[in-house]
Amino acid sequence: MSFFDQMASTENLDTEGAEVKLDLRDQDRHDALHTLDHTVKYCKKTSVKTLYIRFNPAKPGEGETLFQPIARYFKVEKMNGYIETAIPVMSKESGGMYVKFK
Repeated sequence: MSFFDQMASTENLDTEGAEVKLDLRDQDRHDALHTLDHTVKYCKKTSVKTLYIRFNPAKPGEGETLFQPIARYFKVEKMNGYIETAIPVMSKESGGMYVKFK
């Protein structure tokens, strides 16, 4: 499935049914990435299958969101074989990423 097909099917994701939910809204980048790293280690250790991460959406004049650093983090996790997919879930109220572990 291509990236664009995944983006088109984000309405079908059960973000509220994710086993672990992580809210990084209103956290600075350093603290958010530290929390993300600890949460992902917990997920791998306990064999969690799904993780939903929320962060602040992009707004004009506010600079970079957490989307790029989180996406880079999961790119490495995917290359190392720990995750199946990491799908962006964006809305006006919140940015997010839905992750399925192997």
